[in-house]
Amino acid sequence: MAAVAPAAAPELSGIQRAALLLMYLERDIARKLLQQLSTAEVRQVGMAMADVEDVSPETIEGIVGDFIRDLYRMSLLPKSGRAFALRVLPGLVDDERRPRVEGALRRRLSTEFEEYIKTRSPRAVAALLSDEHAQTRAVALLLMGPTNAARVMAFLDEEEQADSAMRMARIKNVPGELADDVEKALRESLEDDGADRWSVEGVDQAAQTLGRMGKKVNEPLLVKLATQDRDLSETLRRRMVVFADLAGLDRRAVQAMLKEIDKQDLLMALKGAEVSMQDLFLENLSSRAAADIREELEIMGPTPKAVITKAQENVVEIALRLAEEGLIYLPMGDEEDE
Repeated sequence: MAAVAPAAAPELSGIQRAALLLMYLERDIARKLLQQLSTAEVRQVGMAMADVEDVSPETIEGIVGDFIRDLYRMSLLPKSGRAFALRVLPGLVDDERRPRVEGALRRRLSTEFEEYIKTRSPRAVAALLSDEHAQTRAVALLLMGPTNAARVMAFLDEEEQADSAMRMARIKNVPGELADDVEKALRESLEDDGADRWSVEGVDQAAQTLGRMGKKVNEPLLVKLATQDRDLSETLRRRMVVFADLAGLDRRAVQAMLKEIDKQDLLMALKGAEVSMQDLFLENLSSRAAADIREELEIMGPTPKAVITKAQENVVEIALRLAEEGLIYLPMGDEEDE
């Protein structure tokens, strides 16, 4: 099997590698694998598929090869005593005792629920627990382990934090059925959250809306908002302009920016840009420099979206700074207002 192309596969994230593997497998096998994933995980895989383009055959072969090697190594590992107790032992006892044995062992030995909560947003978990009965909230916090509980409690208000800490400290034991019900309810709520909803980046869209309203309108709004939430006001101010908004810059402004932009940032920013945006920047470079960047863009392998986004944000920050200094004009909002 061919080796992984050194400039391509290592740049892929774990979720992107999983997405490519599923795209490579036969449909029936891929379907069975997806059935083992949660709704949120399936959604993440789908988004990762959409982010990956122009994958070479060598990269695909490398990913499949890595998967087969990992699978082979796992098959050689002996079952630990913990794994045997959790997965095999309950099946060896009679039907009447099996549920009690399985539940007791899982609650004492398994860290699956802790690992599950670790992958969820602590803010989202806290929001769900805020709507629960206080004693149920305390049980849930105990079930998820100290580290997860600390992350979640940070998003509860002070009264809920104090009440939860007191109740957790007073709990001596919890009926097995109650513990199972609390865990199941929390899992179902977290799985359903956003499963059939339109995902909206509210902060980004609000910021871009303000940016298009013009400075005479958005500046007083941001000042007023800062009296209620200074951090949010600053975040909105930073995100009022996105990389695509730079399409309205004139040649002088682009040339001024190119003197400030790090070459690697420029390369990564253009990697995820439309052809028109690439031309806007490259046409203001020397023919040799532009040719070098075009060549690098052509041979560059798949690039994580986060890397591209960060590079584009760095370019936008330079544009905002130069505009603030009066060195360039950044066309945003109503021209008459400006």
